Amino acid sequence: MTEITTLFFSFMFCLGGVVLGFIFGWFGNEYVRSYIESKTMGNVHPEMLTDDGYYINEELLSVRFIDEEHEQEYEDD
Repeated sequence: MTEITTLFFSFMFCLGGVVLGFIFGWFGNEYVRSYIESKTMGNVHPEMLTDDGYYINEELLSVRFIDEEHEQEYEDD
């Protein structure tokens, strides 16, 4: 084979690899993104979403209940 033929086939092989990598990467990214989205949306409490299904984007009130028995144990130490 001549040098030009070797360079041509090498270039075509590299170009084909780049194109296939781009295509498989594109579809793989969409698959992984939809998988992660389906897993995270399944564990969200309904009160954290608006009526349209979007996350509430504002400061929320949280309440913490303190067990008095545990509080007394900490004070004795």
